[in-house]
Amino acid sequence: MRLSLFLLVALLLNACATRVTSLKPNEVKQLEQDKGFILLGVETNRDLKLIKISGPQSIKLSSKDIKEGTNYLLVDLEAGTYTIDRVKLDDIFYMKFEEEENWEFEILPGQISYVGHFEMSRRDSAYFWRVYADAELENRSSEALEFLEEKYPELLKVHKVKYAGPGQDRFFEFLNSVNKE
Repeated sequence: MRLSLFLLVALLLNACATRVTSLKPNEVKQLEQDKGFILLGVETNRDLKLIKISGPQSIKLSSKDIKEGTNYLLVDLEAGTYTIDRVKLDDIFYMKFEEEENWEFEILPGQISYVGHFEMSRRDSAYFWRVYADAELENRSSEALEFLEEKYPELLKVHKVKYAGPGQDRFFEFLNSVNKE
């Protein structure tokens, strides 16, 4: 009985997350009040099934947006603190992240919040029931800016970009101060 109740609650909580897909290149979307954009880079050596992010508006990034190679996701979300909770590697295996502060980021209203590059490296083992994977959220602000300049130049004219991932980075603030001069 207890296990059934736990599974039901887990299923309901999982169902609360909304599936989102990235804006198309050059798409300009008006932000609602108290919303901002999240820019997340994803680099993986295998296709991923799902990335679950919790916060004021819990979301799931689908396999369509997280293919093998380097991908960028640009999505509008409610402002607030978010955490990358879980990555589903395939239909069987997933990773859950324990050290929340390493996977936490802030979405700021009216801005593009670059939260870092989620890097996932997966290696299969000789045993089908075991998979090895490493994950890290790395700051690559200059690459993210190049991506935005190439794919979303109109969005950059309207919204500031700020690093909002773990740690501190004043790269975008420095660029804004140089551009004003």
